[in-house]
Amino acid sequence: MGSGRGRGQPVGVPRRRRRSSGLALVAALAVAVPVALGSIVPVLVPAVAAAAPDFPAADAGYHNYPELVAAIHEVEAAHPELVDVFSIGKSAEGRDIWAAKVSDNVAADEDEPEVLVDALHHGDEHLAAEQALYLLHVLAGDDGIDEQVTALVDAREVWIVFMLNPDGAQYDLTGDPYRGWRKSRQRHPSSSSVGTDLNRNYDYRWGCCGGSSGSPASRNYRGWRPFSAPESRALADFVNSRVVGGRQQIRTHASLHANGELILWPYAYTTVDVPGDMTAADRSTFWQMANAMAATNGYTARQSGDWYISDGDLIDWLYGRHRIFSFTVELYPPTGSGPNSHSPPDELIQRETSRNRAALLYLIDLADCPYRASGTATANCGPMYDDLELGRGWTRNPFGDDTATSGTWARGDPGRTASRGVKQLGKAFSGSRAFVTGVAAASSAAANDLDGRTSILSRAVALPADPAAYGPLTFRWYLAHSAASGAGDLLRVFVVDAATGHRTKVFERLGRAADVDAWWRTASVSLEAFAGRTIRLLFVARDGSPGNLVEAGLDDIRIQGPG
Repeated sequence: MGSGRGRGQPVGVPRRRRRSSGLALVAALAVAVPVALGSIVPVLVPAVAAAAPDFPAADAGYHNYPELVAAIHEVEAAHPELVDVFSIGKSAEGRDIWAAKVSDNVAADEDEPEVLVDALHHGDEHLAAEQALYLLHVLAGDDGIDEQVTALVDAREVWIVFMLNPDGAQYDLTGDPYRGWRKSRQRHPSSSSVGTDLNRNYDYRWGCCGGSSGSPASRNYRGWRPFSAPESRALADFVNSRVVGGRQQIRTHASLHANGELILWPYAYTTVDVPGDMTAADRSTFWQMANAMAATNGYTARQSGDWYISDGDLIDWLYGRHRIFSFTVELYPPTGSGPNSHSPPDELIQRETSRNRAALLYLIDLADCPYRASGTATANCGPMYDDLELGRGWTRNPFGDDTATSGTWARGDPGRTASRGVKQLGKAFSGSRAFVTGVAAASSAAANDLDGRTSILSRAVALPADPAAYGPLTFRWYLAHSAASGAGDLLRVFVVDAATGHRTKVFERLGRAADVDAWWRTASVSLEAFAGRTIRLLFVARDGSPGNLVEAGLDDIRIQGPG
C-alpha cells in the first residue's frame, strides 16, 4: 500500500518492509510485461539473444540490449510490488524502449512527486545504461534495508528509461570492438545517411543557435524536423502524459551521458545565465542543486551552454516546455575521445556507478520541492505556485458571463503600450510571460486595451485543514487607466469553493478619476478562512467606463507554504 504521504510533504524515516523473494528470470522465460501503463500482455524475454552484437570479452561486464532487457525484467520479477517494467515506444528499427516505474505502490498512480531518469541518447555511451541499471538495483534492492532509499521509494514515483537509443547502442558493438556510433539508426527520407542525434531533436530552440547540424551525415544531425526520430518522440510523449490537471507531475530529471564528469543545467542553447525564458529564482535553484550533486561525486557543476552550445537538447525542452528541474549528468571519465572513451573498462563499472548514488538520491529527494535547494521553499512550494511561464490549467471566461470585446486575459510576452505614461508593461514581472488584458501592443494604446469584463479561473487547489500549514495568497498585479476612469473599472479576486461554487471576494482595486500608469505591485491575502477546502482562484478585470483606456496584468500567483 502507499505510504499516504502526498506531494510536497517531507520524507521521514519509514517503517521497515518485509521483502518479497521473487525468482530470477532464466533464458527464454515467458513473463508478463506491461507494454503500457495498465495493460499486460505475455512477452517472451530471452536472457541472451545469440545473434545480437555483444561487447568484447574484455568488457563482458557491460550489458548489450537483450542482456539489459533480461536484467531489468529480473528485477521486476524479484520485486513486483515495487517495480513495473513497460515500453514507452519503439525505436526506428523496431526495438522496445524499456522503462521502469519504481514506487512503494507501483500499480497505483499516487499523488506523489515524480522523477525521471533517462540513459543512452547516444549509442556509444554505454556506461550511461549501466548507471540507469544501477539506480534500479539501488531503489528496488535497498528498499526495506536502507532508510533513505525506503523513505524515497515510499514517497516518490521514479521513472527510469534505460536505453533510449537501443539501435545505436547495438550498432556500436559491430565495430572492432566499437564503432563510436553516436546517432540513432533511422533512415533519412531523402539521403543515404543514417541516424539522428536524439539529443538535438527536441522542439525547444531546435536548430536555433549553431548547436546542431542540418547535414544528415553529421554526428550532430538534428533531424529534418523536431521529433522526426521515434525515440525522442516516444520520450516526449511519455513526459507529456504526466501532465495531470494542467500540472506536470515530474519535478526533477537526470539525463545520463558519458563523458566529462559534469553536472549540467539548462540552458544548453545559450551562455546567458538568466535568459528571458528562465526566472532568476529557477537559475539560483539550478545552481544550488547542481553544486550539491557535484559535491557528492567530485564532478564539476556548470551551465550546459558554458560547456558548449547545443540546441534541441532534452534538458532545455524539459525545462522550457515543462519547468522540470532537469540536468545532464556526464559520467566518467573526465576527459577522453575515441571509439571506446564512453565505455571505460568494465572493472570500473561498479566503482563509477556507485559513485553517483548520493547525487541521484538527492535529485529524487528534491522532487517534492526543488526550491528547497535555494532556500525559497516558502514562496514556491506551497499549495499553489504559478509563474505563468507555462499553461497550468487556467480557464478563460469559465462561467460564460464575460462581456469583453477586446483585451481579454491572455498569457504571453506582453507588448508595451503608452498613453501619457506606460499603460501596459512590456515585460513580465519574472520570466517572459504574464497574464495581461491583450498581449499585443497593437497600433495604439487603446487599440487592444480592455473593453468590457474578462475573467480567468485557476485549477483546483486543495488547502490543508490546518491553516498554519500554508501561507497567504500572493500575486503581482497592476491596474492602469486614463483620467476618464471611475469605480466601474476594476480588478477583483475571488476564492471559489470548488464543491459549492460559492464566490468570496478577497481583493479589489477600483479605478478613479486620475491617470494611473502600470507598475508591478504585490498583493498578499490571507486564506485562513478556507482551510480544509478545495478552492479555485478567479481573477476579474473590467472596463466599465466608455471611452476609457484600461489595462491589467498579473504574474507570480502563489499560495505560499508555511514560514
